[in-house]
Amino acid sequence: MELSLPDLLACGFGRLRSKYHPSTAYNIDNALAADSSIERVKTQLGLVDQLQSSLLPLLQGQINSLSLALDLSGLRDDPAPKLALILRIQAELDCTLDQIKYLVATLCPNLQSMPKCTDDNHLKEFKSYRLCRLRTKFERILSEQICEISETADNIIEQMELSSAPSNSSCSDIASLKKSLDLAVCGTSDTIQSIADCFQASELAIAQDSWRDTRLEIEDQHRSILMKLDRSTRLKRKSDHFVAQSVIQLARLSLPIFKLSKIFFAKFSERGLARERIPIHTAISSDQINIIAESVDSVAERLHEIETFLDCANRRNGRSDQVITAAEILKGKFESPLFLVLLHFIPLIPDTEGLHRQKHYQDWCVTWNTHMSLAIHNFTLAAKSYTNARP
Repeated sequence: MELSLPDLLACGFGRLRSKYHPSTAYNIDNALAADSSIERVKTQLGLVDQLQSSLLPLLQGQINSLSLALDLSGLRDDPAPKLALILRIQAELDCTLDQIKYLVATLCPNLQSMPKCTDDNHLKEFKSYRLCRLRTKFERILSEQICEISETADNIIEQMELSSAPSNSSCSDIASLKKSLDLAVCGTSDTIQSIADCFQASELAIAQDSWRDTRLEIEDQHRSILMKLDRSTRLKRKSDHFVAQSVIQLARLSLPIFKLSKIFFAKFSERGLARERIPIHTAISSDQINIIAESVDSVAERLHEIETFLDCANRRNGRSDQVITAAEILKGKFESPLFLVLLHFIPLIPDTEGLHRQKHYQDWCVTWNTHMSLAIHNFTLAAKSYTNARP
């Protein structure tokens, strides 16, 4: 029996979900491996150029076209042409994703065999950190988003009773699905841009891109301590407010540490140093890029230990020796990224129009380091006094 257009689309979207599920996203089609249009491109530069100038814009256009074709009023009024268009876009999307998948696998054959190299300083834009990031973006993020788009598009067609599958959905349900699709398309567009940035953004910009979620976590930690210090703030439990004067003093002394931590990552983020006209590649190695990228997680972990200690101390069961150690470790967690930024990025900032940007950042680093050292010193000193003051 010949399948209807909606049923063909359901099969096609199901195939896309299966094919590009993160668990199977790197099963390369042997027939595709012999495709002459890709095999003609032999160099890494050629592969990257094909990805950036051809395949990624093509993918973006196809995702946008699919979203536009899933126009609810158009599907209701005249479904046949819209469904035929979606079927064609579906096939084109599958072909483009296959080419991107093969190209990414060619550039980065195996994540396990490409560690964070300590000796790839000379490889310019083809250091292992960039290549592994490219594969991770495709394998773990873009593939999942393609699955989400496919599933949502399939559900829209099904809920509009355009397929043979039964449906009991209301108009509000379908409108909600369309909003979900639009959000998924927006997220996919961001991922496509981040894949392009793997080869056109500076190494600092790439490293700090992984800071975003953890920076928000540090912001929440800072806000939590402020709320517990403010007696007028309504908390779930009144006992969550800091009560003992010794704990209040420690909490207040921790605030500069949290604030300076936030300032550190903000200064080197996309709104600070990362937006300066730093060259795309420097003499830094992949291992060192990774140190910068992961520094925010190490810092957040130590800050969490400080926050946890304050909560425990508020219940009279905190151990200050642990928080003193955490604060001292925290100081060391900033040293490597600060040194690497001073060594590899700040000296390459162009000083134009007499702005002296290099000196500005160098002076800032010295001042910030002085303030953080003092903040940690004051906090640990109070923590030691707290230990001695306990009965």
